[in-house]
Amino acid sequence: MIISTTRRNSLFATALLFAMPLMMVAKGNETRLRTALSGGAIAGLTPSGHAEFRAIPSQGRARITVEVEDVNLAAGTKVDVFVDGTQLGTITISAAPVRGGELELNTQDGQAVPDIKAGAVVLVRNGATAILSGVLN
Repeated sequence: MIISTTRRNSLFATALLFAMPLMMVAKGNETRLRTALSGGAIAGLTPSGHAEFRAIPSQGRARITVEVEDVNLAAGTKVDVFVDGTQLGTITISAAPVRGGELELNTQDGQAVPDIKAGAVVLVRNGATAILSGVLN
């Protein structure tokens, strides 16, 4: 069967119109938030990092990951991770050259992950001193 280019394009456009709402529903059910983390220099080294939150409520799944590097503190130092004032856990700083670490909480591993909304503030602290921060969007 031979289909003209115009007819083929029309069929493709119609199929796309029907598929788009399905794609939107699948994507609309998922929340993804991300931020770069930044802070002031510590003994001449400027720390950096990022945080990412992902949730699929219909599947009961959620995950938050916070990674930091170039944190010029002694290896083994524990820094606290907060989201909107709630402590999520700690990161143990590794030795040079990375001088960083990661915190990951995942409901698939049986861990509690809070419901996080756009605009949430991620804060990494060494005691009472903020060393990195960012806003999830």
